Amino acid sequence: MSLLRKHHRRKLLESPFPTAWEHILESDVPYIQLLDASENTRLREIIMILLDEKYWEGCSDLDVTDRMQVVIAAQASIMLLHLDSTDYFHNVRTFLLYPAAYVQTQERVGSDGLVHSGSANLGEAWYNGPIVLSWKDSLQSSHSPGRGLNVVFHELAHAVDMMAGTTNGTPLLKNRADYAPWHQTMSATFETLRQRYATGGRDIIRPYGLTNVAEFFAVTTECFFDAPIPFRAAHPTVYEQYVTFWGQDPASRPWPHKRR
Repeated sequence: MSLLRKHHRRKLLESPFPTAWEHILESDVPYIQLLDASENTRLREIIMILLDEKYWEGCSDLDVTDRMQVVIAAQASIMLLHLDSTDYFHNVRTFLLYPAAYVQTQERVGSDGLVHSGSANLGEAWYNGPIVLSWKDSLQSSHSPGRGLNVVFHELAHAVDMMAGTTNGTPLLKNRADYAPWHQTMSATFETLRQRYATGGRDIIRPYGLTNVAEFFAVTTECFFDAPIPFRAAHPTVYEQYVTFWGQDPASRPWPHKRR
């Protein structure tokens, strides 16, 4: 990071967190109640940086408001609380917001090998490009933590995955020695889940996570942050890999009723 950017961030963070933004957090981001004091301070710093450094644009005539930016940036900030290496999603320059689910008109090749177009999406992550999100679903994700369903976590997990230079479900790990146990754990769990669903079983990791390894990382990241207690109970080895990578232990936070 350049000295100029460091100086700019330092000056930015000398300003107090806006009172209006604080009200938005209190009203729309109940997850902050799970964070300790230092994490809450850090979260607000990251929000200020994301709103300052990223370009936010509405699509389909949506006027982007402070509320939209703060709610989405807060969820993004939860992921970054202890992950300094991402440098605030440096490969993401733009957030594009739709009012609700939108139709993807670009043709794509699906897992079935067929060309698809006109599919409805809640979000997308483009390689070295924008993050596209449905505002309606981003807000619902923020309002309802604990379900293991969060479109912001999902799409930004793809962005983290892409920082490695390819989208293969393996982000940039801290040490070279971490890759072997990571691949062993993820591959074994992926195969176990394929067999489980093939025989009519169920799991906290929804079937969409088995589309490919990139979706597996994104879906399990949703579970890790948004339903960590049942995720840890069902997949302790994957959970521990994520504790090491993300640098935090969401299951240890004071979730109401300790959902299982």
